[in-house]
Amino acid sequence: MSGLLFSSWAGAKVDSRKSPAAEGDITLPKAMSDGTSFKGLMGWDGMAIWGGADPLDLARAFAEGLSKNSCGQCIPCRIGSRVIETSLSKICFGSGTEEDLATVAKLAGDLKNQAMCDLGQSCGRAFVDFVENFSGEAKARIALKTPTPRGEYLTATTAPCKSACPAHLEIPEYVELIKKGKFEESLHLIRRDNCLPGTVGRVCVRPCEFNCRRQNVDGPVQIKFLKRFVADYELERNHKPLVTAPEKKGAKVAVIGAGPAGVSCAYFLAQLGFKPVVFEALGEPGGMAAVGIPDYRLPRELLRNEAEFIKELGAEIRYNTDIGKDISFSDLTGGEYRAVFIAIGARLGTSMGVPGEGDDVTGFYKGADYLRDVALGKKVYVGDTAIIVGGGNVAIDCARTALRTGFKKVKIVYRRSEAEMPADKVEITDAKAENIEMCVLTNPKRIVVEGGRVVGVEVIDMELGPPDASGRRAPVEKVGSEHIIPADGCIMAIGQAIDLGLLKDATDIQTTKWKTVAVQGLNKLAAIRGNVGIFSGGDCETGPLTLIAGLAAGKEAAFQIARFIGEGSTEPMKEWVINKYIESLKPYDKKENVGQVAGTEPAKIHHMPVEKRIRTMEEVETGFTHEEAIAEARRCLRCYRLVVAAVG
Repeated sequence: MSGLLFSSWAGAKVDSRKSPAAEGDITLPKAMSDGTSFKGLMGWDGMAIWGGADPLDLARAFAEGLSKNSCGQCIPCRIGSRVIETSLSKICFGSGTEEDLATVAKLAGDLKNQAMCDLGQSCGRAFVDFVENFSGEAKARIALKTPTPRGEYLTATTAPCKSACPAHLEIPEYVELIKKGKFEESLHLIRRDNCLPGTVGRVCVRPCEFNCRRQNVDGPVQIKFLKRFVADYELERNHKPLVTAPEKKGAKVAVIGAGPAGVSCAYFLAQLGFKPVVFEALGEPGGMAAVGIPDYRLPRELLRNEAEFIKELGAEIRYNTDIGKDISFSDLTGGEYRAVFIAIGARLGTSMGVPGEGDDVTGFYKGADYLRDVALGKKVYVGDTAIIVGGGNVAIDCARTALRTGFKKVKIVYRRSEAEMPADKVEITDAKAENIEMCVLTNPKRIVVEGGRVVGVEVIDMELGPPDASGRRAPVEKVGSEHIIPADGCIMAIGQAIDLGLLKDATDIQTTKWKTVAVQGLNKLAAIRGNVGIFSGGDCETGPLTLIAGLAAGKEAAFQIARFIGEGSTEPMKEWVINKYIESLKPYDKKENVGQVAGTEPAKIHHMPVEKRIRTMEEVETGFTHEEAIAEARRCLRCYRLVVAAVG
């Protein structure tokens, strides 16, 4: 960060205009990942000048960005932003007066204190920061009356929730539409970035809510369930999505896998005018979302309806077609397709490697295999007591599924405490409500097998030591504490792996030490064969992640593929680069005093009674009513943020 002249970003002050100053703990990046370097930056958390940027023109450009992005619902932002822009423009053009500077100072305070949403409030704070630190320069410019050359700027908006969402949905905007009762318009906006709104509205791990500023007041806005509400609203009325298929450009793209990443890629490619052909080994769409998430959380009929919608946009899906077995991978790169997107999911179950494990042992399963067998209607073993090993969402899914298939008792064995469990806390709460026992600080040593059948699991007690590489306290065995938990079923739900067998002869495609497909970066490019681009995204690139991350990867890959076919370019899309940079600015501060008085707690989703739901695979949760959705949407603080950077 050499050359930093001034910074007030995040309250860490550097000002070397009067005397040399240490940069301290300021970590504001000067450049983006594509090499674009900034001369200056102004945003919700202050200003920074590295050299070459004019702070007055930067402030003018920031005012221009605010006036263009203001929702116009309050006077301080709608009118104030334009007056600030006009006043700063006059100063930069050489015709301004100190009265104009005083106007900027007053209206900046009004914005900060009176704007109805955080876009205006945060921009107001930035303008106050500018006035406090650059009034001297402004007055000197006014006295000289010399025009300031207009700089080149990059302008972007975000919100803490939007930045945290892998797909970068326009969350405050679609929530605002729900508040106004414009449910179908809200869903249409969601579908601009997310082709599975009803699915995501049920099973998303909601990074947006963990970055919602409302949680600093009285609890996060229930963004996930609001998304579900508008998707259900359309479905209940049998309305058709507001999307039409564009004219095709002719180029065909092969997509391997109809899971979230593959479906998403095909969805956006079809809208961009290409002809995606999706190859899926299963007989239905969804991939691991279909056979790895139980129906009580995600009804497969809903997933089928949403995934099949891409056909109406012009995509083709070929089911029961396993690339690497039914068709070789090299056949896809032989000329018919201009690009290939590899989007296979983490479909292989993994185990610990302790004694007693074995696919031929009655009552023993790997987590992913067990869930897939249940989803496909295969007969699974049912006994009296099942032990599920693991602490993630798959472990919770296996436990709740085992209960529904007929086990009388289900216990989850996890080596850390419940506080360290990576599973969604909501899922843990639901499992405990169903009387699933949490045996924490316990770790398996062996599966006890007699006559080819599971009869128990030998475990050892654990205690938490110092933090390990994950940042969590490492579990340490208590010597001599081994004991056996009687059980006739054991499901190892400790992780999933990628089957890259389809690439066994693809020497030009690199893989990582984690046995995932290596790509160049944000462009998702794995290799080029002749004029065919090979791209990859989702679990097979990152390892097992979340459904929303898979959707985002498919979306990103689609636009990169379109650019490759249309321009021959492998440069990452500027939008993805900007998104990554903004993430590094950390738009959400969990310690921030939002300045709001606690009012209403988050709305609660409804559940089927426990005694009924544990006997069925029917969906457990019931969505919001109209009134509940509108009331919940009203809790949104509309925390849009603006950032403007001087480039060139």
